[in-house]
Order: sequence, then C-alpha cells, then structure tokens
Amino acid sequence: MHCRALHEKEKRQRRGHMRLQFCLMTFVWSFVYYIVPGYLFPSISAISFLCLIWKDSITAQQIGSGLHGLGLGSFTLDWATIALSGSPLAYPAFAIFQMLIGFFLAVYVALLLMYYNNSYDAKRFPIISAHTFDSEGQIYNFSRILNQDSFDIIRVA
Repeated sequence: MHCRALHEKEKRQRRGHMRLQFCLMTFVWSFVYYIVPGYLFPSISAISFLCLIWKDSITAQQIGSGLHGLGLGSFTLDWATIALSGSPLAYPAFAIFQMLIGFFLAVYVALLLMYYNNSYDAKRFPIISAHTFDSEGQIYNFSRILNQDSFDIIRVA
C-alpha cells in the first residue's frame, strides 16, 4: 500500500489521459508558457496600452512603461511578472486587495504628485531607473571617488 503510487498499473480510460501523459503535457505547456515570453519574445512579457496609444509622449512612457516607468495600464501573462512580490495563490484575497490599495496610493498618487510637482528637484531624474545619478541629474561618474588602489573616502566627504 505504501508504494502504490509508483508500482500500481494504471488502467487507461477511454477518453482520459494517464498520469504520466498529464505530467508530460503539463511540462511541455509550462515550458512553452515560460520560454516564449521570457526568452524568445521578452517584449511581450508586459504590454503597455498607454505606450502603444501615445508613442511620442514622455508622460505616457513614464506612467505606462513597465520597464522605464510605473507600469500603469500594462498587461501581462508572464507568471514571473505576476508573482514578483510572491505568489498570488498563497495569500487570501483581502490581503492581496490591501497590498494593491497601498501600492496604488503610494505609487500612483503620492509618487506622481511629488514627481510632477518637482519635489526635491525630482524632474532632473528619470522616474524609474537602476542607475545612480549626481545632483545635476547626470549618471554618476564613479571614477571621481575611486582610484586604482582603493576607495578614496576623502573625496566623498
């Protein structure tokens, strides 16, 4: 009885699939579902309707782009993008709605108000970026504080 799952012969049903066939089909469809948006066509992992409608608008790019903006109005079927903050299947619906409301208020209300009112000279910098910038809004030149031997703390202070 304890090895029944591995050693029992399975009778093939007339219109159904065997467990091994189901497992293989799940593997193939999962592979296709991840490889197409993740490797072959990464540009379809998040489609922004704002960016498609207003292609030349900087404001639409800042608000709508999922890569260089806030991602408002973006659509995705990529599970890696959907589950970025944890699997949505693991949390109850009320917790997900609370996270979404807090995120919406922090990002789409507070951040946009501060950015477009130019708080702390925010318009010098891109709204979303992984780069480090200096006080003039240019990408920071690390060679100003780093030399060949070590980190020069005197220039930083």
